[in-house]
Amino acid sequence: MTTTTTAASRAQLAEKARKAPVRTIALAGAAAAIVGALAFVWSLSGGNAARAWQSYHFNFVHWIVISQALVIFAGSQKLAKGHWSGLIIRFAEAAVAFLFVGLVLFLGLFVGREYLFGWLHDTPRPDLGSWFTTKFFFVRNELILAILAVLSWRFVKRDLAPDIQELAERRPVEIDAEEKGRISRDAAIMTIAYAFGYTMLAFDLVTSLHHRWMSNLYGAFYFMGGFLGALGTLAVVSLLLRRAMGLEQLYSGRQIHDLGKLVFGFTVFWAYLLWAQFLVIWYGNMPEETYFIWYRLWGAWRPFGAAVFILVFVVPFLGLLGVKPKRYPPTFIGFALVSVTGLWLERYLEIVPSINGGVGPAIGVPEIGTTLLFLGLFLLSWAWFASRYPIISPRLAADTLSREH
Repeated sequence: MTTTTTAASRAQLAEKARKAPVRTIALAGAAAAIVGALAFVWSLSGGNAARAWQSYHFNFVHWIVISQALVIFAGSQKLAKGHWSGLIIRFAEAAVAFLFVGLVLFLGLFVGREYLFGWLHDTPRPDLGSWFTTKFFFVRNELILAILAVLSWRFVKRDLAPDIQELAERRPVEIDAEEKGRISRDAAIMTIAYAFGYTMLAFDLVTSLHHRWMSNLYGAFYFMGGFLGALGTLAVVSLLLRRAMGLEQLYSGRQIHDLGKLVFGFTVFWAYLLWAQFLVIWYGNMPEETYFIWYRLWGAWRPFGAAVFILVFVVPFLGLLGVKPKRYPPTFIGFALVSVTGLWLERYLEIVPSINGGVGPAIGVPEIGTTLLFLGLFLLSWAWFASRYPIISPRLAADTLSREH
């Protein structure tokens, strides 16, 4: 590829970097957030406060890990030197904006704590110490979220800097090996913090709700499930923006196939972690461990347990087994949406039965409305990022295209 052709490609990419349909995304996000907020308030005032806060809790657990995992995907590409993702990596990094929204949303769990964390207490107990006191519980988890948000923004900001300069000066800007090393270092620190931080959040926000249940593997199951959700979300976002931003000739079937292989691979890995966790608990046959599983696989909750397995594993596994469904955008989007929906239902199944006092499952206005609220806020934060920063990196996208040719 000649220098003239490269320069022309960089100029075209720089132009497309500001072409994201920000207004459309922001309007969709605002509409979803307003409808969701109204439904949430209606549920609180209409005698469904418990369901409203339970829905708030499992949606927070769902959306925060997916948003963080999207940034982790970008970091993993830096560490693995995954050049294929250069055109879409900024779509993932844009989720960093929601991490700061999440810091505010987490305060909502404090407001609704009486409906969620009935075991919290204000003074230390001799058997538990201060670990589950209200102050320490919320301070440490807010601190985990804040540290990860700052680490994520540091990584994204460093990766953004050359592209901001390129668009401002209207000339190609490259970075040296030393700066690439700093970006990789930030990615490594952020990724390690993600594994430790979200393991802690998983134990505090999910497993502690059923205080007798124990699973040493659940932390990994949670943050790796979040990574699968991030890949599915990235597939939907990137393929929808592919047409909206006129990227059909740039975002090739080969790149779509690469992302599809990742979604397929982590679908299988999710099933492996599920089986590894289930087998040990079931083989041990200890009542304090098996009851958590049994309650969700028999009786009123059984259809939901089966639906999670079918939506997250069976349908995506069979659907993405071949090459064509991964490369064809409509089928890929469909299977990605099925997977993300299954993960949303998984968070519902993990959390709600532990805190709803034995009431059976229910999906209605409180659950759907609160989901719309979180979806709307995610879209608004993504649009905010895209309106201020280049949503395509000319530097990284040009590298991807040059390697394809």
